[in-house]
Amino acid sequence: MSDHLETLRQFRQGIYESFPYRRDSLLDLLDALSSNERARSTVELSLNPCFRRQYSALYKAIGQAYVESDYPVCSLEAYQQGAVLLDTLPPPRQRPYQVFGLDETPNERLYARCLRDRQHIHRCTPVAAQRPLSEGHTYSVLAAFPEVEADEWCRWALPLQVARVSSVSTAIEVAHHQIAQLLSYRPPTNDLLKVLTVDSRYPTPAFLHGLRDYRDLLVIARVRRNRSFYTLPDPHSSPTRPRWYGSRFKLNDPTTWPPAVQQETLQRPQFNGQKLTYRLSRWTNLLMRGTRDYPMHRYPLDVLCCQRLDDNQQPQGAPLWLLIWGPSRDQITSGQVQHAYAQRFRLEHFFGFAKSHLLLTAFQTCHTPHEINAVRLAALAYGQLWL
Repeated sequence: MSDHLETLRQFRQGIYESFPYRRDSLLDLLDALSSNERARSTVELSLNPCFRRQYSALYKAIGQAYVESDYPVCSLEAYQQGAVLLDTLPPPRQRPYQVFGLDETPNERLYARCLRDRQHIHRCTPVAAQRPLSEGHTYSVLAAFPEVEADEWCRWALPLQVARVSSVSTAIEVAHHQIAQLLSYRPPTNDLLKVLTVDSRYPTPAFLHGLRDYRDLLVIARVRRNRSFYTLPDPHSSPTRPRWYGSRFKLNDPTTWPPAVQQETLQRPQFNGQKLTYRLSRWTNLLMRGTRDYPMHRYPLDVLCCQRLDDNQQPQGAPLWLLIWGPSRDQITSGQVQHAYAQRFRLEHFFGFAKSHLLLTAFQTCHTPHEINAVRLAALAYGQLWL
């Protein structure tokens, strides 16, 4: 217990020192967010007993929480707070790597006509006839997944970097900046292999080629079932220029699959006591077709097929295809790849909990920098709840 209290004290001291202005008000605001039960708007937090000031101090604190946060990921305070959060993360004991996740979330601002840099965003809707589009902002979140014991709750995701995807940038550019910040933190964090799990929109030549110089980074990404890869070419297949790609490997056509290099069957226990059986098939040294700007034929990758089996050891449902990219992909087994990607769904819990309880997207303002500050403070309150 004393260790946890000391970690919490160091975290709060580091966060307090990172704020440039109104430190006491901002720390009260974090406490009000962390203890929120009834507030459905940001101004209602001024009625929280943890916020010991008037409601006007709340808006002033949000407006001055970060400096130069209008452009994505350029705030020194947010960078320092990411380092403080990462210092609270205990080193992994069961596996020699740390798992991180990267994803986007929309902030719908349909009626904020005066809001600067409002864009078309994706909005989930249960109605099939409606278009999943709206207007607002999109935020990119890079989170760390703490290692937990078998009897602990394993849904926590520690948000380290929160950045807005502006109209003059792309999600891939913002993701590259966030990953560069993660890898720039001081040791001992950089001594471990970092496993980054992403969704199917990220495994593109533009995203992967930008990470080619990071030797201690491993990317695990879900790929769509209609993707195609290529085997290594035969060096003597052409009398002129050597070929860059071999035969086509279609994920939705089993006739194009060569024999799997590795194949194993494992069981994963669930919360209800049942065990799910998976058959993992891995193909190594495949290639992704690139472009002139992104010569992906120089960077081989692995592909893993995760097929769930029923009680009769027969395939059940569609398989999950995972891409493994990085120079250290031989250091991680197929079972570890499947387990690492399964942790990516902690981000979905963070988005759902933070939006409903921490008011992640509830701050209504016409000033874009103030909205960015409010989103970052909500993510920071989630990190404080983890401690």
